[in-house]
Amino acid sequence: MGDRDPKAAGAARPVIPHAEEPICGPPPDDRPPGRLYYRKEKLRGACWEYQIAGGWTRAPGATGDRHVLRHRFNFYRPHAVEVRTPTGVERLERAAAEQWFFPDRWYSLLRFTTSDDRTIGYYVNFSQPLRELRAGYYQDLDLELDLWLDPDGTATELDRDEFDAEIETERMRPEWAAAVDAACRAVAWAAAQAVAEHGPDLDRGRDAADGHGLPGFILRA
Repeated sequence: MGDRDPKAAGAARPVIPHAEEPICGPPPDDRPPGRLYYRKEKLRGACWEYQIAGGWTRAPGATGDRHVLRHRFNFYRPHAVEVRTPTGVERLERAAAEQWFFPDRWYSLLRFTTSDDRTIGYYVNFSQPLRELRAGYYQDLDLELDLWLDPDGTATELDRDEFDAEIETERMRPEWAAAVDAACRAVAWAAAQAVAEHGPDLDRGRDAADGHGLPGFILRA
């Protein structure tokens, strides 16, 4: 995709793929609270898992509240990166991140931050909708394609070659590939619309720290 096409903001809203019924959500009220775990799987068989530092939260949706699983973590060592911000290119230190997993969308979202919680960028990892394997243990399948969004809304598609390679090997089912392509278009469109309406700052409209924390553009995708 490369850098964002300014014309994208005026394009018609793309079809937004989602699970017809969310595959999982918060535990019922009668289930005792406990630890939550997440497992990411790759098409080639690799996987890793970790404990969720956070929990279920609510975010507004077109037909009512949506349930989203939220996670936070710190990096062992900060890493300096150059990003496009509303005031120009800046060199910032990536120190932490928060992540949201969606039972009703074909992606998860990461927000990379500095030590004082300034946004470094948003990373969209396209995957199957989150599902619950057993009580408190969640899983998704990574579908290779990713999208990086600088704070000013500049979008860069990542790993298209790996995505296409998995299609060639037929590990990537055609319906999965179609859902990922549609989700990528939807997120890029939502980011472009946010910039067109509010200027080059994807954090405008982001929920306060004591809420769900999501940026406004992702709620439109």
